[in-house]
Amino acid sequence: MPKAIEPAQPAPDGGFLPSGQPAPGKPVAAMSSALTLPGICWPLHASTGDLAVTSPHITGHFHAGAGLDATIGCDMQPAGKFRNGAPRHWCRTHQCYWGTLADLADLAGPQAQQTPRRCRQHASPMGYILYPELFDPAQFHATSVRLGADGLLQLRAKADLGGALHARDLAVLAIDCRALPGLFHPDIVQLNITPPAAQAFALALQAGAPLGCSDCTRCGHPHLDLGDFALAPHRRHTCGHCGHDASHSATAIVSSPLWRLREFAMRNPQRIAQCF
Repeated sequence: MPKAIEPAQPAPDGGFLPSGQPAPGKPVAAMSSALTLPGICWPLHASTGDLAVTSPHITGHFHAGAGLDATIGCDMQPAGKFRNGAPRHWCRTHQCYWGTLADLADLAGPQAQQTPRRCRQHASPMGYILYPELFDPAQFHATSVRLGADGLLQLRAKADLGGALHARDLAVLAIDCRALPGLFHPDIVQLNITPPAAQAFALALQAGAPLGCSDCTRCGHPHLDLGDFALAPHRRHTCGHCGHDASHSATAIVSSPLWRLREFAMRNPQRIAQCF
């Protein structure tokens, strides 16, 4: 069976069952404070993304078990300097830089010491799902992952023990990277296939774009192209994990970690029969 992500503690208002799952009919975050829960989130409009994550948890305000209206906390990382020499940071959550004069002005005033550093997209609604199923490819064979006409990911696999069919139609799929040693950077625990990533990869395949997977020369995480960038091959890539913007692929490509997963499937067809 797929591994379960460890549950969160029950919320003070009784919004969770003892297992950590949202109680039926209860809003997930009807509280003023942010919650840290097992989940996956993604910006609704971005040209890069951070699919290969080092933690299965997200922190934010949620109104249900899934939706397009979450407010997720910024995850800031030092990202070198701007051209004028000013220090800059990268927000992994919202996929944008911080450190402009407007950003600094946001911290000014009497509440400056209490105001957390936040990017210009900090209030933008985001897509999310809480308590996603974590698929462990080491426990299954004849696995296939396809994008259906309805936009859902169609996961089909046979259990190694007993051969039972595992069939799921999912908006978002989390894959346990610990079952795929050597495929990605060792600190990556999970590959989150979000709707924008799945759609961008499927469109690039259909268009015949030169695909690949470019790893950041600074942090080693795989680069993800989204939106128009997923249809316009290029050599220079901005890392969605650390914000480093000077990694170059050998040739112009559309980069996606899903390409590396697809290559793994081609080398191991008995384990993964189809990946898009």
